[in-house]
Amino acid sequence: MKKRIRTILQYWLVHCAAVWVVINMFTVIPYLVIVNTSGDYLFYEDKTPVSIWDYFSQNNFSYDMLMVLFFLLLVEINYNFFFTRVRWYLFLEISLVISVIPFTMLQLHHENARRIIENMSVLRPILLMTVYAFLYALIRDYFYQLKYKKEMQQQQAEFELNTLKSQLNPHFLFNSLNYLYGTALKEGAPQTANGIDQLSDLLRYTITGMHSDFVPLEEEIVFINNYLSLQKERLPVKEHIVIDVQLNVNEKGWKIAPLLLLTFIENAFKYGISMSESSAIKIDLEVINGRLNLKVVNTIISGHHQIEGNNTGIKSTLRRIKLLYPEKHKFENFTDGTVYKISLQLLLNK
Repeated sequence: MKKRIRTILQYWLVHCAAVWVVINMFTVIPYLVIVNTSGDYLFYEDKTPVSIWDYFSQNNFSYDMLMVLFFLLLVEINYNFFFTRVRWYLFLEISLVISVIPFTMLQLHHENARRIIENMSVLRPILLMTVYAFLYALIRDYFYQLKYKKEMQQQQAEFELNTLKSQLNPHFLFNSLNYLYGTALKEGAPQTANGIDQLSDLLRYTITGMHSDFVPLEEEIVFINNYLSLQKERLPVKEHIVIDVQLNVNEKGWKIAPLLLLTFIENAFKYGISMSESSAIKIDLEVINGRLNLKVVNTIISGHHQIEGNNTGIKSTLRRIKLLYPEKHKFENFTDGTVYKISLQLLLNK
């Protein structure tokens, strides 16, 4: 909320500066050009002399200008809180309301309340203000979409580059894994062969998934299941190591950004498992009406520095989430005694 308020104030100040320049270009500056030959005074229609500074201050520090700034603030708030949340006709109605408020306050200040009722010509400036608020939102959103698209392309390029950097020659790896898989079967080690097959699937999904913006949710779940199976296979069976996984994903047809959830799960195994100390990991993943909920809880092992969203992998993943799911995600992480918890909510795409 604080970030949004800060953003509103920043754009409002820029907006005010731009409008202030335009207003002065069409009001104050023309009068300064045709200033009285004395260079000190200019005259109103009633021949009353006024100094250049007084004329400037009367035009820029007046109640009228204050109402202009107030209107621009309402325009900014209107865009940030309603443009992406309501239908266009409702947004247009809200724009009309925020135009009526400052205009009415301005007319009341000038004692023109009766004129507001009797003279329908006042509708023209209100409609112009409404159109201005609506067009401003459209233009702002257009440039936001351009920036968003550029950032997403850059993030995707970084994601692909980082993934490629972490790979050896894929063909070499696949050929080696196929050889080991065949060897394990010949030697009568089906469990080893199954692990090699799962590892091969992980590698294949990593390579193919990095070139896609979104993949079917079912494929991502298979990938996570393979990863969890390999983790369980490599860990010894000990009473002090407890791993509880609940994947309740029965809905189909939804899509998700590839490799988006693995970082949080991988982080739990990296920092939450000890061969000598009591340790536990609990993973709950469910999808209800297109809303994905992921909760990961792990023990903080003594001597391990639990990274609360600071490390490169999690920071990069959160950056991807913000770009791919703007206004459609919620992430929380915190430490509760010797337990570290994360909670991620996503509104998935079809």
